[in-house]
Amino acid sequence: AMGAHKSRKLNIEGEDIGGIHPAINYLKDYNLRGRSSATGRVGVIGGGDSAVDAARVALRQPGVQSVTILYRRTRQEMPALAGEVDAAIAEGVKLETLVSPLKILSRDGKLHGVTFIRNQLGDVDASGRRNSVPVPGTEFTAEFDTLIVTIGDLPDVDYISSMGIEVTPRGTIRFDKETLHTNRHGVFAGGDVVTGPNTVVQAIATGKRAASMIDR
Repeated sequence: AMGAHKSRKLNIEGEDIGGIHPAINYLKDYNLRGRSSATGRVGVIGGGDSAVDAARVALRQPGVQSVTILYRRTRQEMPALAGEVDAAIAEGVKLETLVSPLKILSRDGKLHGVTFIRNQLGDVDASGRRNSVPVPGTEFTAEFDTLIVTIGDLPDVDYISSMGIEVTPRGTIRFDKETLHTNRHGVFAGGDVVTGPNTVVQAIATGKRAASMIDR
């Protein structure tokens, strides 16, 4: 039950410069250590609950001028709770939808801005939401001093195979949905490591189920 703490990368040019932070790391630093690395103009790429959480935390920090959430689909497709999005906007967070990042711009080795392209909605994908389709010729640049990225988190299961435990193609632990048992005798798995990112409540519920199954 080790969760999903490995952030997906944008996989675009310039991603490894200073001033870019995975949202999970940013939120951990703030909540566990009381530190905030957000300054100036802050961009938050993503549309989930972590994006909204990070944006609201950043907005409250001294030295932050503005916070903008940038999401590739429309607000209706955002996976974040609608009430949280409303509260973030009411608090002063800006929301820019139908945009995708193309390139990170730097100056003296530090973040200076991001080049985006505008999207339009296409066909419905496997998640039940419409795909975002880039519109050629709509590229634009937005200046940021801090970039927080949260486009999905993964379990860090690189070492699991050495334990003889099977992993699915999407990087989660393969398990029996009824018993929570893995392919290795006596080893159970639950929470985000089998479902991908989910809520704390779901993880706790799975823990109780696993405890019951182990006891049996």
